[in-house]
Amino acid sequence: MTQTATTPFDSLAKKGDAGAQFNLALLYADGRDLPRDYVKARYWHGKAARQGHAGAQYSLALMHHKGLGIPKDPAKTADWYRMAAEQGHQAAQFNLATLYDEGQGVGHDLVMAYVWFFLAGAKGKQAQIARLNSTASVASRLSYSMSKGGLAAKGNCDRIALKLKAPELEQAERLAQEYFARFVLPFR
Repeated sequence: MTQTATTPFDSLAKKGDAGAQFNLALLYADGRDLPRDYVKARYWHGKAARQGHAGAQYSLALMHHKGLGIPKDPAKTADWYRMAAEQGHQAAQFNLATLYDEGQGVGHDLVMAYVWFFLAGAKGKQAQIARLNSTASVASRLSYSMSKGGLAAKGNCDRIALKLKAPELEQAERLAQEYFARFVLPFR
């Protein structure tokens, strides 16, 4: 891949540094310091994403979701959001929940939508962690979230809870607690 402009990230990106690859991709996607080039943005996001960079995985999902330089692909969108979401990326968790809620790229699954909305809202204060062992429901514990997007996630979680039957809600709360331990706590 040839580049005409140079940035502080070029050398490191070419050497395989995922953070530099991600930042270089952002420069191409934004078109501020470099000419906008979604092909190059996708190339560098892909290099970083395959190394497990959650931000790059999220960015690739957005590119597939919006069709930026590539055809829209709901299945790839969901896959990349899931990879980033499982690394604690809050926006990816929220967007994956939305895909489950709307049945885009994944099957329509309100239980999984509830779980991922819960996780997206669970990036709040450490006090929330202590409350995980309380007798309150997962949805009510979510109200302790102080994070950006937490309120929207809680609202969506509450909306979905109203649509679930009792056994589905129990399953959703059980999964939310399990996923919280796997996909939120390790990334605090």
